[in-house]
Amino acid sequence: MKKIFNSLLIFMLFGTVLSCTKNYGLQVPDGTTDGNHPADTIDLVLDTAMSKIDRTQFTAARAFPGMVGLEEPRLKAYKVTLDLDYVQVKSSDLRISVAPGGFFSTGMYAPAGELIMIEVPADTYGLQVQVGAQDDNLTGKAPLQRAPIIYTRIQLFPGKNYVRNLFGGTIWIIPSKPLGRKVDLLFTGSVKSPDFILGETTDAEWKEMISKTTVPWFELRSRRMIFTLPTNKLARYPIESPTQLMTAWDQEILHSYWEWYGLSETTTDVRNRNPSLPWRIVHDIQPSVGAQHSGYPVVATANENYFKQAVTLNLVVGSNWGTYHEIGHNMQMGSTWSWSELGEVSNNLFSLKITNRAGYKHSNLYRAMPAAIAFASTDNAAKTKAFSAATGDARMGMFIQIFEKYGYGFMTYLCTQARLARFGANNEQDKKDFFYERLSEYTQKDMEPFLTQWGLYVSSVSKTKISAKYPLLTEQVWLYDPSK
Repeated sequence: MKKIFNSLLIFMLFGTVLSCTKNYGLQVPDGTTDGNHPADTIDLVLDTAMSKIDRTQFTAARAFPGMVGLEEPRLKAYKVTLDLDYVQVKSSDLRISVAPGGFFSTGMYAPAGELIMIEVPADTYGLQVQVGAQDDNLTGKAPLQRAPIIYTRIQLFPGKNYVRNLFGGTIWIIPSKPLGRKVDLLFTGSVKSPDFILGETTDAEWKEMISKTTVPWFELRSRRMIFTLPTNKLARYPIESPTQLMTAWDQEILHSYWEWYGLSETTTDVRNRNPSLPWRIVHDIQPSVGAQHSGYPVVATANENYFKQAVTLNLVVGSNWGTYHEIGHNMQMGSTWSWSELGEVSNNLFSLKITNRAGYKHSNLYRAMPAAIAFASTDNAAKTKAFSAATGDARMGMFIQIFEKYGYGFMTYLCTQARLARFGANNEQDKKDFFYERLSEYTQKDMEPFLTQWGLYVSSVSKTKISAKYPLLTEQVWLYDPSK
C-alpha cells in the first residue's frame, strides 16, 4: 500500500512540472526585455533642471495662496538647522483631544511651480517635507474658493531630494519621531520667508524683511505658538512690536493652558508634562469646516477679522475668543470628564482663566450669568430638570460659579486627577460621576445639591462614596452671581 501511494505521489508531481512548462502559445512581454524599456530603473535619469517651471496652475496660484515676485532671490544650498531633539507628548498621554504635532518651520517658501532641492545628511531618515501650510482637503466642497488640494507632502531620504508644488507655499519638515540631535538641511530654489522668531529676530530686522519681501506668507513664531499669515494684510494691520505680541501669546499658552491644566515643563512623568512643541494657527481662504476649526494645525479663515485677532496685542488678553476656543477644543478631556453636553463649553473656559489671570472678568461672564441664574434657580425637587436644556451660556455659568466661588484651581485639580486616573470613562454617567467626585474632593463638601439644581444626577455608587467622606452642601451656590 505504501509503495502504491509513493508511486502516485511521484506521478502527480511529474504532472505538475509538465503543466508548469507547457507552452500555451501566448507571448506576453515582461516590460523590461522588449527593447523599449531599460532593464532596470536604477540608472534612470530624471529631469531635475532647476530652471524649468511648471506654469499650469499659475492662474489658480495667483488667486491663492499668491505668487512670489521674480525679483525675490532664489537660494542655493541655503543651510537650515532644525533642532530635532525634543520630547513628543501624545494626546493619549495627556488624555486630551489633540496635542501639538512635530511640524518644524524652515523659514523657506517654495515659489509656485518651481523645483525645490533639499539635501539631507547621509545618516538622517524619517523626515517628510510639506510644501503648503494650507492642508485642508476641500474635495467635494462647493463652491470652491481655491483648488481642493494645494499642499504636497513627500518622504525625504539622505542625499538630494526634489519637490515641486504647483501652487507654492510655506515649507515645513515633519519628522516621524524625535532624532535626538540637530539636523542641517540644504535648500536650493526656495526663497526666504519673512518670519519673525521670538528671541532671534528683532522688531527692526523683521520690519526690514517685510518692507522688501514679495513672499505672500510669513510666520510669527514663539516657543509655544506659531501663526502662518498672509503678508498683504500687514498693510492694514501693521504689527508694532512682534516681540511683545508673541511674548504675550507665549505666556498665555504657558500659564492659561498648560499650567492651568496642571502640566509642567520639568516633570519626568509624561502624563503631567506639557508639550515642548507649539500650537499652530494657519490662515486659509476656505477652511474645510466652518470659519475656523480645531486640530493640528488650527485653521482660521484668512480674513481681516481673524488676522486682527492674531496680530493685535490688546486682543490677546481676553478678547480673542475664537482662537482660544479652537485650541480649547484640542484640550478637551472627553475620555474622562468632559461629557457631550460640554462640547461647546469646556473649550471656552480658558478665556475665563486668561482674564482672571489679568485681574478682571471676561465680558462673556456678564453675558452668561443671567441665563445661568435663570436656569439654576428653578425648582428641581422632582429631579426632572435636564442640564441639556440649558443654553451654552448657562452651562458655562455653572463653571463660572465654581471658579469664582471655590477658585480657578479646581480646573488644575480636575484635569490632573483625570490624567492620573487608572481608567477612562466608559459612558457619560462615568464622566459626570468623575466630575462630581473631584468637585466634592476639591471643595470638601458633598456637591450633589449643586449639581442637582443644574440638572445633573450622580450614580448611587458615587453618592455613597462621597457622602461617607464629606458633609452635604448647605449653601445655595447655584444662586451665586459673580457678575454683580
